[in-house]
Amino acid sequence: MRINSIGGCGIQNTESFQINDIKNTVMNKIKPITWCALVALLPFIFSSCEDYLTIDEVENRTIATDYYDSPQKLEQAVIGIYVDMRRALLHNHAWLMYGEGRAGDLTLELDMMDDVAAQRLTNGTLPLRQLTDWGYFYDAIQDANHLLEKLGPAKGELLSSYQYNLYRGEALALKSMAYFYLTRIWGAVPSAEAADRGTLLNQQEVLTRCVQWAAEAKPLLPRLLLNDDGIVSTALTEVRFNKTAVSLLLAHEQLWLGKGQEAYDGLTAVFEGQGTNSLSNFGLSLGKDSNPDITQQPYSGNPIHITKEKLEAIYPVGDTRRSMFTIPATGTTASLIVAKQDLLMIYSTKEINLLMAEAAWLAGQLEAAKSYLTMAAAGATENYALLTAGTFADALLRERHRILMGSGQRFFDLIRFDKVGQFLPSYTEGDLAQGAAYWPLSAQSIQTNGLAQNEYWSN
Repeated sequence: MRINSIGGCGIQNTESFQINDIKNTVMNKIKPITWCALVALLPFIFSSCEDYLTIDEVENRTIATDYYDSPQKLEQAVIGIYVDMRRALLHNHAWLMYGEGRAGDLTLELDMMDDVAAQRLTNGTLPLRQLTDWGYFYDAIQDANHLLEKLGPAKGELLSSYQYNLYRGEALALKSMAYFYLTRIWGAVPSAEAADRGTLLNQQEVLTRCVQWAAEAKPLLPRLLLNDDGIVSTALTEVRFNKTAVSLLLAHEQLWLGKGQEAYDGLTAVFEGQGTNSLSNFGLSLGKDSNPDITQQPYSGNPIHITKEKLEAIYPVGDTRRSMFTIPATGTTASLIVAKQDLLMIYSTKEINLLMAEAAWLAGQLEAAKSYLTMAAAGATENYALLTAGTFADALLRERHRILMGSGQRFFDLIRFDKVGQFLPSYTEGDLAQGAAYWPLSAQSIQTNGLAQNEYWSN
């Protein structure tokens, strides 16, 4: 029986997606080496809380099965998952290419930029081929699953209740987020779970699992994280999963499944009556990486631009969100202003009211939905109190476009709202029915996993 891997991540497979009995042996031999290689990165990954997260460097060698014998080493494994996600989203500016880059809103001075905006995603250049590979996302999933296996025996012996809940919550949330990106980028994707490793899952199956993991993480994660001394650390909270972030992740996944009432109930329970001091953004801390291919300064190293024509179309005169851009008096482009250039923002508190508005609308509570959208859209020129059930969706999508510019969510929103064809008219209904909205698979993914190329991209 042939054993293959997905994106070099050790996810075993056969032509028929059957599970092989020796997978655990292979995984146990591979993983310790992976974790050890991450140790040298740790002082740089979370620069805003360097003292807290620095772990003593160890020799780069195969680690015994009982290596994880301290809270520090288990935390090292947690940080490794963040490294995986950081690489998945920073490599070739992936977060932007999958989002506003492909939607044609924002541009970078990159050779592949014209191809991405023109939907030439199989033109063969190396950066584009790398963007079609899902390896880093599966690294995060595999590493999360490895950590979850190690946490059980450590509960009560090595870890306090706070540490156990935090690390388990982070692993579950990061795994959920990795799968969520995978299915929004590629649609149907293989499982990396022990029970059905290699089984191709459709999007609804992936999202259902994502919801399960995020829901399990939600009660485990604190609103604000503590440092070594037990003192609340806002810097640490902002670069690791917290209750605000996992609640937004869960709501996103529920909304993709069309479960508006569940999303509304969950968001209300977490955010209703909460002050700003109990909420936190969440992003991936930027900095050095031992992998030279990973962008270290995605903002300052390569400014993100928008054409003035497109800016005028998105933000009318009088809309105060135009201040998100530096607009020169001459020239044809403006530059996106990124206030925190040491953080790749994933979930922002400014999205809370947007999600509350969408969830309330889907739950049939239009008046509440309009109220939340009005709060979210501070600075808009429109009067959203006049919206009807028939006009609400377009207004919501318009505000998500304006408020979340640069977050990498735009193209995902177009898929979810079924608006890809409207904003990218080069795609026909037939194209979209064949999967044009999703990215093509890399040659490695196809060749080593018995998969078939997306129907649209195989033509």
